[in-house]
Amino acid sequence: MFNKGNKVEKPAYSGLPFYLNILDDNLFAMVEQLTFPIGSRTNWHKNPCGQTILVTKGAMIYQEEGSVPRLLPSNTVITIKANSNHWHGAISEENSCLLITYKSNGDELVTFTDSVSDIDFKKALINAK
Repeated sequence: MFNKGNKVEKPAYSGLPFYLNILDDNLFAMVEQLTFPIGSRTNWHKNPCGQTILVTKGAMIYQEEGSVPRLLPSNTVITIKANSNHWHGAISEENSCLLITYKSNGDELVTFTDSVSDIDFKKALINAK
């Protein structure tokens, strides 16, 4: 759909994900493309205005704090409530790709916290629904 973008150079991601901002950085709405090789994932994080994830390629896993992990096959759309602590990562053999949309209230768009360990990632795969 779009080019892959640039390698993510943030400690809030594991693996080698790529990032592409689709809209102008100065807008109050954001659309980003993230490309994740298998096993790549975000840290736990919150978005103050919520977030919508559209899986466009491959398969992802998503977990909200206190909930059972969910499998997100290609063409899945989920909406995440504001300030919901969650993470997501790639589980398919090919690169997984997702579009993320969120709006800004003028503050940070995301606050990252703890990493998701390899052990916790594997447990999430086993327990995912």
